[in-house]
Amino acid sequence: MRLESDFSNRLIYDLSLEDRLIERTGRYDEVLAPRDWSNARLEAWLDWADALPEDLPQLAPDITHRIAHDDPFDLALGGAVERYAQRLTAWGYALGYFEDSQSAAHFLRELRASILLGYAAPALPLKSGHRIHPLAGNRVPEPPETKFWQLDDPACDRELRQFLIAYRSDQISRTTRTQLHEALNAVTTAIARAEGDHRASLRHNPALARAAQNARKLGASDHLISLTLQSAQNAAADSLLPPWSQQAVDINLAPTEPRIALASRAQIAAGDPVGRLAAQVAQETGQLYLTFDPVDALALSGQACAPKAAINVFGFYDADTGFNATAFSQCVALWTLALDIETATAFSASDDHALRRYYDRPLALTIGGLSELLMALNLPSETAEGLDFAAGLMAATQAQCLFTSAQLARAHGAYKTYSADKDHYLHRLSQQIYRISGLKGHADLKAHSLTLTQEALKAAKKTGLRHAQTTALFDDPELSLRLGISLHDQPVPGLTSALETEDGEIIETLSEAAIAGLMRMGVSLADARRHVLGSRSLFEAPYLSPPQLKARGLTDHEIGRLEAALLTARNLTEVFNTIDKEFVRDIWGVCDEDILSPDYNLLTVMGFTTAQIAEAEAFIFGHCTLSDFDHLNDDQRAVFRPSGLKTRLLMRQKLEAFTSAPSAARIHIPFGQNLPDSLKVLSMAASMDLRAVCLQPTAPPDDFHLDIPVIEDAPKRNLAEARPQPEPAAAKVVEKIVERDRSRQKLPDRRKGYIQKASVGGHKVYLHTGEYDDGSVGEIFIDMHKEGAAFRSMMNNFAIAVSIGLQYGVPLDEFVDAFVFTRFEPAGPVSGNDSIKSATSILDYLFRELAISYLDRTDLANADPDALNADGLGDGEPADEIEGIKASQLISKGFARGANTDNLVVIPFAKKASNDDVSGPSTSES
Repeated sequence: MRLESDFSNRLIYDLSLEDRLIERTGRYDEVLAPRDWSNARLEAWLDWADALPEDLPQLAPDITHRIAHDDPFDLALGGAVERYAQRLTAWGYALGYFEDSQSAAHFLRELRASILLGYAAPALPLKSGHRIHPLAGNRVPEPPETKFWQLDDPACDRELRQFLIAYRSDQISRTTRTQLHEALNAVTTAIARAEGDHRASLRHNPALARAAQNARKLGASDHLISLTLQSAQNAAADSLLPPWSQQAVDINLAPTEPRIALASRAQIAAGDPVGRLAAQVAQETGQLYLTFDPVDALALSGQACAPKAAINVFGFYDADTGFNATAFSQCVALWTLALDIETATAFSASDDHALRRYYDRPLALTIGGLSELLMALNLPSETAEGLDFAAGLMAATQAQCLFTSAQLARAHGAYKTYSADKDHYLHRLSQQIYRISGLKGHADLKAHSLTLTQEALKAAKKTGLRHAQTTALFDDPELSLRLGISLHDQPVPGLTSALETEDGEIIETLSEAAIAGLMRMGVSLADARRHVLGSRSLFEAPYLSPPQLKARGLTDHEIGRLEAALLTARNLTEVFNTIDKEFVRDIWGVCDEDILSPDYNLLTVMGFTTAQIAEAEAFIFGHCTLSDFDHLNDDQRAVFRPSGLKTRLLMRQKLEAFTSAPSAARIHIPFGQNLPDSLKVLSMAASMDLRAVCLQPTAPPDDFHLDIPVIEDAPKRNLAEARPQPEPAAAKVVEKIVERDRSRQKLPDRRKGYIQKASVGGHKVYLHTGEYDDGSVGEIFIDMHKEGAAFRSMMNNFAIAVSIGLQYGVPLDEFVDAFVFTRFEPAGPVSGNDSIKSATSILDYLFRELAISYLDRTDLANADPDALNADGLGDGEPADEIEGIKASQLISKGFARGANTDNLVVIPFAKKASNDDVSGPSTSES
């Protein structure tokens, strides 16, 4: 395969290296690194370098020498990038990927240059593990069948519960294990710090006794404490005691395959009980993926074992020439080849993963910097133009990967099971062409993607494809840090980035994407920087300028200290806390106790109000956003506005249409979010046609603390002193039970009620109700006039049976509990009802409607028209439509027998109070 890229020449002109001293665990490493990379990014690359495998094929020494080369960039990052590229090149040469040593050397140079220029980066590899050796020629067994949970299967309920119990047990085990290790380590520490013959004696060493007592309270058995004492007693006085807190095995090293469950979209949207259980498991564990198609479930499991890498699309943007689609496609082709070599040579976490790689050769190539590129191009992610450009970019990535895969298949053969999957993949390629044709705008990307996909389809019909899957969307914070950008649909972390000075201080500055976007708009960078980051100076600051501070009692010395602290501080409280305590005590008479108080604020002591402090802080430290920047119009502000959850899911749906596997990226939910809110997120994802969804709970904040009241135990009663009190004579109560036959309470001959028209899964249904004078329901009629005679008759008789039961006193709740969530056809989306948008059957819909209308069971209303607000999970609270409606429109003219209804009015203040009115304001973070 011939590579068209020429990144190695760009490396000479565009990259500047410098020596950097990086602090690592227990040591300092001096490395040669790109000048514009931060220390945190370099540390991530050095961690990646430590995990690189070192195995090489047995090549002749002259061949190894010919594919190697010497130039100034060999030593970048301690030579780690060179070692990575040399290993892949050597294995590729041994496997016949390169025609000669010149093409192999060209691949090595291009791969190394793409990494150092920041165009691409691989995921963290495994240093060792499981692998089917590509050159051994061993007999390979068939891969095991991939199994998934089925939410429709009754056994799935038990599996979900067992999984949740096992996860909770593991969390308890982790917490108690850590506490016990720390407690037992404290026992050995107490012995190590003591001297003399009785240092291991519980009676003579008080610190040891306290440590042992604490270990016993935490659950350590006396035998375990005794073993700790014996271990310390038998050790020599100058020997290092065994660290009880050290783990023998790091259980977090091996990646875990996600738990995948197949579900129906209607099942999740309707709030089915097993769907609620799945939401509970997903919310607590963050390890459950819900998919809605068996093919997507299989692709998601294949993504877990595929070698991963990311292409930085923002790296191919230039302010003068725009986005370089040609260089981007060349980089995608380069890394498709690199990952293909990885499938044969990289190590896997398990035998099953290694077999899956051998038979299917899955790749997981994703894009990064998409949000940064949209910001630089002034395309808001919430607009149709921004969504179409993102979809076109993902389509170009997938098209280039498929075309390269077809080329590799022609030279080296298709993946092992392609013949069985041929019809499926040819159909997918045809559908891909159809979807690309529907994209709007950006004709160059569209034409390029169409051409490559059509060529891939022609080649796939003849020689097949090299890989069962090529592109994916996934989370990898370390990979994102190494590239210095966000991955796939993730939003830009912020408008600022950290800049580290030579002396180690961190200074905030505008991010590269924000600068590119502002320059494209023609906005002054100085004004934007001052608005976002502030002036970082007291000069001209409202209320806190040097003359005003002098009038409040500060001298030039103190003002100079304040100015120096402004560069690294985060707020004015930190700045003014640098003033000497003795000076504060002498000028304002503040005592030491007040100064040490957590609520102490020198600005308040100096007489500044809260509003004055806030205004000065915004001027000095900035607003951290451009949403209120006066130099931008509304359309321009939308470019820098953080995207909500619904916008991000819509972007993910656009990208997923052009990926081989569904997105494995998790949806982060705020800490403390309850189950109904999580179920709404799952329902939204299912209704937006996402191919897979997984929730990720946010960890509690560091200062999270439960306010648990201390309740003293009740004093024990002294039974010896207690005198038995004579029990009072029990009064005899005679009760006579009179049984009566339940009589039928008939409805009035002229009754009120309502008629509800709706469509369930495309089948029309009319629900008629009859009510007693008190408003309770007493009869129902079900009319489905477009159905067959047998089905109509059955539903009619069923309605009569329910009506008779209601008139004999059967509570409506019993019918609701019996028939809600029943599942049979017709089922699916519901139209014509403002509270119910999906149902699992006709009976499920009917009794949801009756429960909502007569029992106020709003928990069964999956449309949730009132509770949804504009936080990204709904459409906001609708406008009140009752006021202004004539009362005559709410009264049946026939029921009133033509009586005049003009004197009836609607009382607007009789509206039922909402939950927010009762519970007070609440906030949630998306």
